[in-house]
Amino acid sequence: MGNYFFMKPVLQLISVGHFFRKAFTVFLQILTVVIAIAGLVSWVGVWKSVAGQDTSLILGIIIFQLFFVIAVYMVVHTMFIRAGDISALPDADYTVIPIVSIALKLCGEIYACFSVVVAIAGGILIWFIGGNAFYFIRKSSLFMPGQGFGGYSSDFLGGLIFIVVGWLVAFLVLVIFYFFAETVVVITDIAKNTKITREVAEQYIKE
Repeated sequence: MGNYFFMKPVLQLISVGHFFRKAFTVFLQILTVVIAIAGLVSWVGVWKSVAGQDTSLILGIIIFQLFFVIAVYMVVHTMFIRAGDISALPDADYTVIPIVSIALKLCGEIYACFSVVVAIAGGILIWFIGGNAFYFIRKSSLFMPGQGFGGYSSDFLGGLIFIVVGWLVAFLVLVIFYFFAETVVVITDIAKNTKITREVAEQYIKE
């Protein structure tokens, strides 16, 4: 009868650390490809909106699009690096916790990498076309800070404010996700130390 019931070997498979590391690595690699494709679609979509516009807008969009390509590259490369880090994790008492810690760091790194570069691109675009820049920024990113501020002009200060706000929010998000990642590790260390202390105490009582 054991040959007809396959859930026991399945459960044994997913209980092994190598399975989770491999599965999450593949998931990240697939997600990276999806993000790259989404970035390409957004990039093309911005170009389609430029048709028939004046010279200053086209020049600003060209600069913006160059920075956007850099931002997407940074995100994609970071995800591939972190996928490799997860794949290289050694076997340990806890399987999922190290993966979660790296994944939390990755979330902050993705946001920071993308936002820092797009903030520069958006600031430059504001210098060229003022508040109209947010139409193109929204087509490239749904989560850039400062998009709802309004009142941006095409002067130097308006673009500079957007850049500074983008950098500050990116740094804050990075710190928050790194804090969560380290908190997970600290809680794990506490659990390990508690287990060791209990085992030593039990051994001492037996003696």
